[in-house]
Amino acid sequence: MVASAGRTIAIADESVPWTPSANARVKAIRPDSSAAALQVKPKREAGRKTISMRSPLSTDVIPTAGTTVTAKARIRTSQPGRRLTFRLHEINRGRAVASRSVSVVPSSRGWRDVTVTLRTTRADSRVQLSTRAKRLRGTHVVRVADVTVSVPTPPPTGPTDPGGGGPGTPPTPTTCEDIDYSDPAQGVRTFTEDFNGTSLDRSTWRVRDNTFLNQDQAWITKDAVSVRDGNLLISGKRLPESQWKTNTRALYPTNVTRNYSTGYIDTIDSAGYGNAAGNRFGQKYGHFEIRALVPSQATMSRGIWPAFWLRADHEAGEIDPLESYGAPTIRSFDPSSSYEWNSWADTAEGSMSGIVKRQTHGRADVGTDKIWQNWHTYGVNWSPGCLRYLYDGRTVGLVDFDDPDTASYFREKSFDDTFHIRLNMQIGSNYWGWSDPAHTRNDFDFKVDWVRVYQGKDLLTAP
Repeated sequence: MVASAGRTIAIADESVPWTPSANARVKAIRPDSSAAALQVKPKREAGRKTISMRSPLSTDVIPTAGTTVTAKARIRTSQPGRRLTFRLHEINRGRAVASRSVSVVPSSRGWRDVTVTLRTTRADSRVQLSTRAKRLRGTHVVRVADVTVSVPTPPPTGPTDPGGGGPGTPPTPTTCEDIDYSDPAQGVRTFTEDFNGTSLDRSTWRVRDNTFLNQDQAWITKDAVSVRDGNLLISGKRLPESQWKTNTRALYPTNVTRNYSTGYIDTIDSAGYGNAAGNRFGQKYGHFEIRALVPSQATMSRGIWPAFWLRADHEAGEIDPLESYGAPTIRSFDPSSSYEWNSWADTAEGSMSGIVKRQTHGRADVGTDKIWQNWHTYGVNWSPGCLRYLYDGRTVGLVDFDDPDTASYFREKSFDDTFHIRLNMQIGSNYWGWSDPAHTRNDFDFKVDWVRVYQGKDLLTAP
């Protein structure tokens, strides 16, 4: 199973077999004929089993992050009505760092064509395929044939001006991975906050007070925001019952009562939202980054939800370099060791799963790190052509605005604006679970060491 620029090679012709799940077995069917296929079947005859098989790693390495990889196959099952999933994985340094999949539920035993496309997030990655069948009876099989993986042929290279624009000029970056406005050769610092004083600079930051958000169960108060030992502290605290608040406009019946307090700061203009960046900071494009210690541990942190995000000053666009969630949750997995990045056309458009919502998101691959154990940097490099999300300077997510699969809103009104900075911590959610004394500790802090913003030199005079 190899993918090289400009060519494809069939998986079924590989001498290295696919690896089945522990409850399945794989064999090649007519490998030397035009009907060559791979077959996966449950080991035991009785019961219904979810089975899978995984291809070998590609022997070729994909050298550049942001490369489009396309995998195609034909799939069939002898038990119609069962969900079949075909997935493409990006593997870097032995770990899966990104994946994309497509699922079908065949209504017959005929072949179904499937295609899945992934844009690599790292340089020097390999790719791998897998297929999965849910609740298959032991007498039935799944077959996969005509499996190919391809990457586009790179454009021919010719003589270039080493200066990229004249003597002494650095080369113009050609890919999203090459654009880094925090690099002195490409950008300049436009915003610095070190939190070195004894209190927050109110000319730079607005501190929200005596208010709420509709997704969580906390009451926002200025007393939850402080500066200490060179750090910003946004503190969460379970309130005594005598201090609980009631919010009749809450989104859910379960968060009408506000039994926690929390903090929220931003760089919105003092005249209010819609006038943002008038006398505080706002910028279109740039490299936005913080160094922070999140409180979302793997235990006693249910509902703890710190975030670093950007909102358009006059439009509806949103960029979220960091959303972290504590545990244990009401879901089947632990999100506390990693975090998510997001971008939205408008968070008020509808549900995240609906067809109206225009959103891109991803879970950052942080390797073996537990992000709550140490300080880390979280950022986004936003250029006119793409978003690149960063963790400790390492790319963990790419959104290419010219990718046909990317939502069009990046080039529409919602992103045609300056964006301001927001730092806050929500507590409790309908999705991850509401905070309570049995699963959430009583006091916790979201700590931020510094905030940095840079702008590209080539954009400083742009309209």
